[in-house]
Amino acid sequence: ISGINAEYWVIREALVETTEGSDQSLALSSTQEMDTPVDMMYPYSKSVFCGGLSKFFQGEARSNSPFFIPEEQMLTVSKAAIFNALKEGGRKLSLRAHFIATMPDITPLSLTLVELNLSFNNLRVIPTQALHLPNLIILSLRNNPIMQLPTDMSGLPRLAELNLSFCLIHHIPDGFFSLPAIEELNLSYNHLTKLPSTVSNLVTMTSLNLDGNQLSSLPFPIMTLSKLQSIRIKNNFTSQSFWSEYSSKGPLSLKDMCAKVIADNEIQYHPYCSDELSHWMDRSISSCDCCGGVLVGQGLILVRSVMDRTFGVRNLPLSLRSCSLSCFYEYRKMKNLDVGDGSQSSLHGVTLQQLNATEN
Repeated sequence: ISGINAEYWVIREALVETTEGSDQSLALSSTQEMDTPVDMMYPYSKSVFCGGLSKFFQGEARSNSPFFIPEEQMLTVSKAAIFNALKEGGRKLSLRAHFIATMPDITPLSLTLVELNLSFNNLRVIPTQALHLPNLIILSLRNNPIMQLPTDMSGLPRLAELNLSFCLIHHIPDGFFSLPAIEELNLSYNHLTKLPSTVSNLVTMTSLNLDGNQLSSLPFPIMTLSKLQSIRIKNNFTSQSFWSEYSSKGPLSLKDMCAKVIADNEIQYHPYCSDELSHWMDRSISSCDCCGGVLVGQGLILVRSVMDRTFGVRNLPLSLRSCSLSCFYEYRKMKNLDVGDGSQSSLHGVTLQQLNATEN
């Protein structure tokens, strides 16, 4: 019994010492809390969401290991999506709303991918990998801060549907319209002020969406697209009150006039011109939208509308490039491009000179 009593007293003394120490530490911590500002104690107390900040989208770093793992070795959500696409045959890949600024490696899918969705991300250019997919048919890049487009799209020979809506595109380079199989092109809600005449290279296109841009008109060569059935051009500056602002107000530049005289008379200018000027001449010669003659440079711009419903749009405004001042004034007298009682495609593939000759 005496042994049990001795053990009891030892345990009791230990408990008393522990209690006294805890009371002192509690009193000390409470005093520190009273003297410490709230912002230092709780640094996220003023924020709406108090969760820890992470550089990964929704905590896509799946490893909880206490050891350091390089980022390229982590299994991210994007890598998991690529792995799942491989398991399902490699024909469809969706990286929608992964908030990625660079595209992960999709080399294993490059020959089998048919549909690729990169919408709602942070891509500033179209990824190089996405431009070299020989079997891709559908590509969606909407809601990305893309400002610059590539000048060569020949790596997508089978692409039929391209969505670039709600981006930040200001300019379309001529080489962008090198899509031999495109059928549906969506460029809506960007910052386009001009559509290049090379859009006429898209001979297979059936639908074009240009809603929500800053366009005043469409280039006249678009009338040569015989398969085009639908154009959407709402919420643009296509009202007739804006036509004078976008039409030419002065004569051709001296450089353009001299170049036109040389081209009209078929003068051999290469031996007498610098390489730079010869290259500019070769690149700038085209045909006048009004009279069908030789046009050098940009020409004089004239905006007129088609009276009949064309491509599903009534009074579709077209910008015509005239080759000379006399040609410009002759066709400026026309308020509209009247195609009479012809079909929807009665203007396709003809110049205004040919149209007037037919009417006369």
